[in-house]
Amino acid sequence: MQTPHWELTTVAQLYREYRLVCDQHKVALRPVVIQLFDSKTHWGQWDPTTRTISIARRLVLEHSWFYVQAILKHEMAHQMVHDLYRSDDAYQAPHGEWFQLACRRLGVMGEFTRASVRLQETSLDWRKDPQDGVSGKLLEKVQKLLALATSSNEHEALLAMEKVRELYAKYNLEKAETLEQQRFAHLSISTGKKRMESYHERILSILVEHFFVEVLTSRLFDVKTGDYYKVIEIIGTRENALMAEYVYYFLLQQSDFWVRDTLKNSQQTISRMNRKSLKLGLLEGFSEKLAASEKVRARPLTPQASKVDNLQNSQSLSIVGTALSQFRKDQSLKTYLATIYPGIRYKTGGNQWVDRSFYEVGKSIGKTITLNKAVATQSQNLGRLLKG
Repeated sequence: MQTPHWELTTVAQLYREYRLVCDQHKVALRPVVIQLFDSKTHWGQWDPTTRTISIARRLVLEHSWFYVQAILKHEMAHQMVHDLYRSDDAYQAPHGEWFQLACRRLGVMGEFTRASVRLQETSLDWRKDPQDGVSGKLLEKVQKLLALATSSNEHEALLAMEKVRELYAKYNLEKAETLEQQRFAHLSISTGKKRMESYHERILSILVEHFFVEVLTSRLFDVKTGDYYKVIEIIGTRENALMAEYVYYFLLQQSDFWVRDTLKNSQQTISRMNRKSLKLGLLEGFSEKLAASEKVRARPLTPQASKVDNLQNSQSLSIVGTALSQFRKDQSLKTYLATIYPGIRYKTGGNQWVDRSFYEVGKSIGKTITLNKAVATQSQNLGRLLKG
């Protein structure tokens, strides 16, 4: 339910977003009027005559605020062309070269630099875009393997999960060899909370350490309440973002279950600190398990082995470890993020106070974790918000 003055609150927030974009990207644009409007065909509109940027009410009410931010920046790019790039070419091709230049200056994501963004009748979910041949086949294989990974047979589930990681590793190595410019997708998850628990942050660090993505956290405006809540952005190639999201929900859903299962026969009173310690230990154990699977004992090189196999053997890394090592050396994703979010800062978390006994118990259990059926239906709920 929207607040009584939600439109005024929303427009005020749009002005704040507008000024923030100008400040972040060091762009001086002339003042404009920002308003909401009703449209069945446009998400946003720039009118140079009245110097007005209009944002569709249905976009604000039906989609994540991230989409609102993206469309606002799209319209600001049109304004930038009008105000700063006065050229006949610019007016003859509204979404041509000059507009694309403005989008790069303002950090508009690729999916929002096209004219079709303003005319879509369907959901903005980038998963509904047609898959190219390689991506489609990869995701189809992964879907079948994840079905096996929910097996009650622990050995079968573990092998399936390892196979999924190998498929993603090979995909990333092949992408790196082609030297083609990668397209990155943004996957946004709203937490609905104003602060993040320490175990929640540990889950995000596992994604960054082991799943070929970068993760950002920020505050996102909520139109319904007029307040701000923590939001998580998973950024990487389409395939990597989807895999990381799957793991995120798996760990988030199951961490409480693992704690309850571990403590179900305990006769003692368990404090909040004990639960936190156990949960952090579980996640640390799971991370160590993943790290162990990224290493192998060195084997002699052979002329019959493939280039990838020889590379991983020479470095004592599994194919997953080899792909992750190469991913960490590649700066393309960080360069992309610096363009979209200039002034971005990376930080390491501080030390958490934990109960060592509960933490160590959690670690030993975490090293045995495999996927199970609890995650089979996760993609249908939990308020996931997507963006591209």
